[in-house]
Amino acid sequence: METGQSPRTVLGMTLHNNARHLREAADSILAQSDRNFVLLMLDDGSMDETEAIAREYAVQDPRVRYARHPERLGMVPTWREVAARAVDEFPNASYFAWVSDHDRWRFDWLDKLCSALNADPHAVLAYPMTPRIDEQGAPTTKAPRTFETAGTSGLSTRWREFCHSGFGSGDMVYGLMRISALRACGFFRPVLNPDRLLIAELTLQGGIVQVMEPLWSRRDSAVASVARQRLTLFAGEPPPWFNWPPTLQHARMLWREYARAPVPPVSIPPIQLLAMLARYQLTTGWRFFRKTDTSKSLGRGVDNLHWLKKVVKKGVHHAIYYTAVALHYVKARVLRFGRRTLYEFLMLTHRTGLRGPRGGTRTP
Repeated sequence: METGQSPRTVLGMTLHNNARHLREAADSILAQSDRNFVLLMLDDGSMDETEAIAREYAVQDPRVRYARHPERLGMVPTWREVAARAVDEFPNASYFAWVSDHDRWRFDWLDKLCSALNADPHAVLAYPMTPRIDEQGAPTTKAPRTFETAGTSGLSTRWREFCHSGFGSGDMVYGLMRISALRACGFFRPVLNPDRLLIAELTLQGGIVQVMEPLWSRRDSAVASVARQRLTLFAGEPPPWFNWPPTLQHARMLWREYARAPVPPVSIPPIQLLAMLARYQLTTGWRFFRKTDTSKSLGRGVDNLHWLKKVVKKGVHHAIYYTAVALHYVKARVLRFGRRTLYEFLMLTHRTGLRGPRGGTRTP
C-alpha cells in the first residue's frame, strides 16, 4: 500500500502474551502478495515481550499500527475495539479480518479471499481451508472443516444449512468479511460463543464462501470450553446473562437486534424469526448433547443392543440350522429303524411259514 492511500483491507491483530509466536505470525501477514492493507495491532495488556516486538514492527513497516491496553480487558472488548478502530480510522476500507498473534498464513491468503468476495457480491464472508499445527509448527492430524452457503438461494435455506452443518465458527470468524456486514452485526456481541453468534448474523445477511485451499494454518492452543470462555472473554465481571446457556444468550441477542430494534440489520417477520430461533436452539442443543457423556453412554448402549441383536440373530439361525440337522438325523434313524424292523419281521414271518405246524419243514 502506498503512503497516503486508503487501504482496501484492514486486519485487526489482537495480542496477549504470545511473544514466542508473534514474529512468525506478523511476518507471514506482512509477506502477503496483496499489500493493500493495514495491520492494526491491539495489545490486551501483555506481560511478556509482546509490546517490544509489536513496536518494532510498527517502526519498520508503515502498514503496522500499534496500540495497547494498560490492563487486560478480555477477548470480547479487545476484538470489538480493534474492529471499531478499523471502521473509524479507515472509513473507505471494504474488508476486515481478525488475525491472531500465533498462527501462520500463506503468502496468497489475502489475495485469494479478496478475489472470492469480489467474484460474489452476495457473499459477506470468505475463509480458507484451515489445517492445524502444533506448538512447534508441525502439522497435526485434525482434518480441516468444510462449510459454505455461497450460491444458496434464500435466507431460510442459508439458515437451515448453518444450523445443521455450520461447524467450525472458530475458523470462519478469522475469515475476510465485508465491513458493511460486520458493522451491522455489532462487531462482536458480549455473549458466550460470540464467534458462532457472529457467523449466525452474517448468515442472515449473505452467503459464506470457502476457498478450498489451505491458506491459513491454525495453531492448536488450549482446548476451548464454555468454562474457559467465562474467564477469557471479559477480564472483569461478565454480563449477568453469562449464566444462561449460550444458545439462549444468542436467541436473546438475535431477538433484540432483529425483532425489537427500530431499524434491524435484516428485516425478518417475527413469526419467521421465532421459527428460525427454534431451529437454532434444537440443532445446537442436539449437537451439544451428542458431545456429552450421557449421549456417549447411550451410544454405547445402542451399540451393545445392536451387538446383542446380532448375537441373538446368529444364535437363532444356528439353532434353526442345527435343529433341522438333528430332525433330519432323527428322521433318518427312525426310517432306518423302521425298515430294519420291517425287514426282520418279514424274515421272521417267512421262516415261520417255511416250517410246518409242528416244527417240521414244509415241502414246497
